[in-house]
Amino acid sequence: MATETYPYSHKIAGDRLGNEERQVVLEPNEGERQRIAKAYELDGIETLTAGLRLKPWRKAGVRVTGTVKGKLQRTCVVTLEPFVEELFDEIDRTFKPVSSRPKRPRDLNDEGEIEIELETLDPPDVMIDGVLDLGAVVCEQLALNVDAFPRKPGAEFEAVETDDAEEDEPAPSPFAALAKLKDEPEA
Repeated sequence: MATETYPYSHKIAGDRLGNEERQVVLEPNEGERQRIAKAYELDGIETLTAGLRLKPWRKAGVRVTGTVKGKLQRTCVVTLEPFVEELFDEIDRTFKPVSSRPKRPRDLNDEGEIEIELETLDPPDVMIDGVLDLGAVVCEQLALNVDAFPRKPGAEFEAVETDDAEEDEPAPSPFAALAKLKDEPEA
C-alpha cells in the first residue's frame, strides 16, 4: 500500500492517535465515486460508505476495523442488462510505522531462507511517515469484493441445443489426411 495510487484518498495522522479510539465515517462525493468506478471498471457507484474504528495497536501502530457498504451499478454478463449490486464487507487491518532502523525479519531462518507459517495472521501494513490513508483501505476492500463476472439475480445461462445428427458424426482424424499423402504416387 505504500507506493500505489488510489482513486480516493482520506489521509490521517496515524501516529498521533495516542491511546484513544477514533470513529471515522467516509462517504466519497459524486466525483470521487465516479473516479473509483472508473478505476475498478464499474458502471457507477450509487452509494459508498465506510464506518471505521481506529484503535491503538501495540506501541505506535493502528488497528482499523469496520464495514464498507455500497450500491454498485453493474452490467450482467449473461443478459447484458444493468442492475445494482449490493456491497457489504468487514475490514480488520493493522498498520505499523516504517522503522528507520533496518532489522532482520523474523521469518528468516539462520540460513537466510524465508519460513512462512500458514496459520498466522497477515503481517501488518505499513504507514509511511505516520500517515494512514483510509481512502486507500476502502478502495482495496472494494477491489477485493468486485465480482469480475457479475450476474443479475436470477439470470441463468442457458445452453444452446444442437442437432444430435451432427454430434454422431465422428470428427475427421488428422492422420487420415497424412495417410492420403502417403498413398499418393510421387510426381
